[in-house]
Amino acid sequence: MEIVDLLEYSERAQLREWFERNAASQKCCWVAMYRSKTKPEGLCLPYLDVVEEALCFGWIDSTLKRLPDDRGYRRSGEYTKASSARSDLLSLPR
Repeated sequence: MEIVDLLEYSERAQLREWFERNAASQKCCWVAMYRSKTKPEGLCLPYLDVVEEALCFGWIDSTLKRLPDDRGYRRSGEYTKASSARSDLLSLPR
């Protein structure tokens, strides 16, 4: 799977701005993130920040790719089926 629309941010607000501008027109993106207790070098966000922001816009996370520097890239994308089971979190106002 090719990495397209790679987003590398240092602040959660930057990711939210991207979603506000692009969530309706894009089908997916890759976000640099980390899951360890210590932040690796380079631009990336904590895993939970990425997932929470994606969920706020009705997106789900899927594929994870790892890099040697402890960063990962998480693919997030829109729901593709109108009948998909969604959590109650998605019905909260943005």
